[in-house]
Amino acid sequence: MMRETGEIPNTADVIVLGAGIAGHCAALAAAEAGAQVLLLEKASQPGGSSAMAGGGFVFVGTDLQKQAGYDEDTEYLRKGLFETGKNRNNPELVDAFVRNQLDAYALLAQHGVKFKLGSIDRLILETGTGRAITNMHMAVRAHPNVTFASKCAAMKLGRDSATNGVTDVTVAFGDEIMTLKARRAVVLATGGFSRSRELLGIFAPELLEAVKHGGVANTGDGIMMACDLGAGLADVGYVSGSFGGAIRNYPHGVQGADEVPPLLFSFLAGGILVNVEGKRFVNEGQTYKALGSAGMAQTGGVAFQIFDKKVLDTALEDSSVNNYQEGIAGGYIRMADTIADLAGCMGLDPIVLEQTIERYNADVRKGIDTEFGRTSKLMTVDKAPFCIAASANALTTTYGGITANGKMEVVDWIGEPIPGLFAAGEVVGGFHGAGYFSGTSLSSSSTFGMLAGRAAAGCNAV
Repeated sequence: MMRETGEIPNTADVIVLGAGIAGHCAALAAAEAGAQVLLLEKASQPGGSSAMAGGGFVFVGTDLQKQAGYDEDTEYLRKGLFETGKNRNNPELVDAFVRNQLDAYALLAQHGVKFKLGSIDRLILETGTGRAITNMHMAVRAHPNVTFASKCAAMKLGRDSATNGVTDVTVAFGDEIMTLKARRAVVLATGGFSRSRELLGIFAPELLEAVKHGGVANTGDGIMMACDLGAGLADVGYVSGSFGGAIRNYPHGVQGADEVPPLLFSFLAGGILVNVEGKRFVNEGQTYKALGSAGMAQTGGVAFQIFDKKVLDTALEDSSVNNYQEGIAGGYIRMADTIADLAGCMGLDPIVLEQTIERYNADVRKGIDTEFGRTSKLMTVDKAPFCIAASANALTTTYGGITANGKMEVVDWIGEPIPGLFAAGEVVGGFHGAGYFSGTSLSSSSTFGMLAGRAAAGCNAV
């Protein structure tokens, strides 16, 4: 799977850059349409952010959902996307997703991805963290029309002088800089820019110090290469964090360059949040996106998740989200038998923390949160062992990037397609708009990757 040396072909019908879920779907869709495909990954192994996500896919109308009696339709999905995106979504992309999401589901299932009904949301089908990528990568490696190489970083795109189509891809592979040629088209599936201090400083400076959770190679390369050819941008003003990125060994821990900390949303399962003063500061029953600004407003942008054995027992083992045992083993979660000892783990005032939890527990027993009006998951924090996790905003994905139309052609600032250049996944802006419909990242990336691959394979040879 890992490759630093050896040979890769100089030409292919379609070159796909980036081997997350979008890149894999693009490569397989193009190959199944008869194209010879070269799938290149910058990192040492495939997956990117897709391999770190919780594994939930939003689809409607699948066989699993119909068998369970769920009757949500595509119009319900379309309405939800626009409501969450505050009508800032690109209608072409929303319509393309809604029309083709069942085909993407079929493509994934055909190549071995196993889905089950979600435990929380009727629209979300669960696969487990990283499992879909594993299945799709096995399919890529087995397909005779696809060649895969990792540790191959794309640096620049070039146009054919006669047709003006994008045909050239300059890459660094091993100790060589080489230019590869796409006979039909190039597909960008290079992810976002959550690991780029340069681009975060331009588009989302408030998130420069956020806990990084995206793919380790997500430095915005595809966005910069496309913009160099005149591509437009969309949604970069709506980049936001998700509160719940765990901090290891607080207050002394420093996130490593390749560290991928767990995402902990214990407050959505019954835990609470307190600040460094040991006091609650928000209604914890909101989404992790909505809690982002409240968390960032606390001293140092840090808050502490506190929960007890009742929540600990709900740990997920097949997910990157709320995997409490992984958090404990990795030094992200501390445990104690008393609230006072728990406070000592993080340097909080034990008396204040005890008072905070006593008041909260008293409110819960009365059935009303007198401080912040919480109604969701009102549970006492009273059963040892008690747990605490220092947390901050986590930047999992950036969801803003280059503009594309419903055919997944990259378009310039005036809306004209750039010939021979397609894109899918996190590198594309415009689908999510000003918000994020939970669970649509993997499903939209799969759908748009499939569409981009098919369209790229159908391009006229140059």
